[in-house]
Amino acid sequence: MNENDNDDADDVFNDFKDEKGCFKPSLSMDIKGMLSLYEASHLAFQGETVLDEARAFTSTHLMDIKENIDPILHKKVEHALDMPLHWRLEKLEARWYMDIYMREEGMNSSSLELAMLHFNIVQTTFQTN
Repeated sequence: MNENDNDDADDVFNDFKDEKGCFKPSLSMDIKGMLSLYEASHLAFQGETVLDEARAFTSTHLMDIKENIDPILHKKVEHALDMPLHWRLEKLEARWYMDIYMREEGMNSSSLELAMLHFNIVQTTFQTN
């Protein structure tokens, strides 16, 4: 990664920063966006200070919002703060997410049924080998 790539990353985040170069406090109102930024910040390369700043900003605000949010979103926040998504085992994460998704308002039951069917087929394949 060269210095120009790092400058490009900084440019992407300029819209999210105030005139002092800090992340705008208003961003903390978008909890789903904060979760996405928190997860993305864990994919930073060494020297990507803007993503380090993003991780500090999002983790601080996500830890502070505990009880004032939807219970399902609260579980997602706690889960993310416990360990970033890309550090988890995919199979276990898929099962956890299906359990959470089935409780979400507006969930697509056909998608959930298909995901559960796929999960079970894969599990059966592993068990028979």
